[in-house]
Parts: sequence; C-alpha cells; structure tokens
Amino acid sequence: MKLLPKILIISILLLAIGINPSCDKQEYVPYVYVNVQLYPDMPAHSALKTPGNYIYVDGGYKGIVVACTYPDEFVAFDRACPHHPKTKDAVLSVDSTGLFLECPICGSKFNLYDGSLVSGPSKYTPLQYTTDYQGSTLYIYNSYY
Repeated sequence: MKLLPKILIISILLLAIGINPSCDKQEYVPYVYVNVQLYPDMPAHSALKTPGNYIYVDGGYKGIVVACTYPDEFVAFDRACPHHPKTKDAVLSVDSTGLFLECPICGSKFNLYDGSLVSGPSKYTPLQYTTDYQGSTLYIYNSYY
C-alpha cells in the first residue's frame, strides 16, 4: 500500500512537467499577406541591378530586406528577428559589411544571402519570402506548401 502514494506523486510530477510550456518554444513571425512588385530598372530600386546590393521595402511584418545575389537572382527576408519577432525594436538591419542581417536587441546575426544563422541566441532563421523575377518585374510574395 505504500507504493500507491509514490506512484501517484510521480505521475503528478510527470504530468506537470509535460504540461509546462517550454522556454524554447518558438514564437513565430505573425502571418502578413505579402505581394510586392519591384522594378529594378527604376531609380528607386536600381541598387538591385548589382549583385551584393540590397534595399529595404515596406511590407511583411516588420518590413522586407531584398538582396541581389547574382544577376537577376534575389532573396527577400522579413526584418522581424526570428528569436523574438513580437519585440518592438527587434528589427533586422544589414550590418556595415553588407553581408549580414543583425538584430539590435539580441545580437543574432544571419547571412544576408541565404538567411543562415551565423551567431547569436536565435535557433531560427529569418522568414524568407518567395522571389520571382519576370521580365523587368521582381515579385515578392508568401508561399506555403
């Protein structure tokens, strides 16, 4: 009969541990419909004609950074830091080297051209948007599979 209280206590502890939310639970970037059209031949977007250049544009959750990786090839990321996307000032910016996105709050650093984590506490990469270059128009949009 002394075994029953021990089993009950252990069961309650295991249940409590299983229900307790994890500190490592990802906080996702909130969904925002994205459908942006840019025109690299126009002066406002002409930086995108040269590989290695980038621009910031409105859209997404906290803005979008668009970079030219190769001639006529582009990447686009939401500027919300994936480590804590809902924190007000956690907005990614391109650092002085022009190679990395960096969060001013947590210091997480990501490769601008593929979004991979370089350093910092984030366990996640920035939200990437689909890019499609057709003719003289660059389309940036959400795509979920």
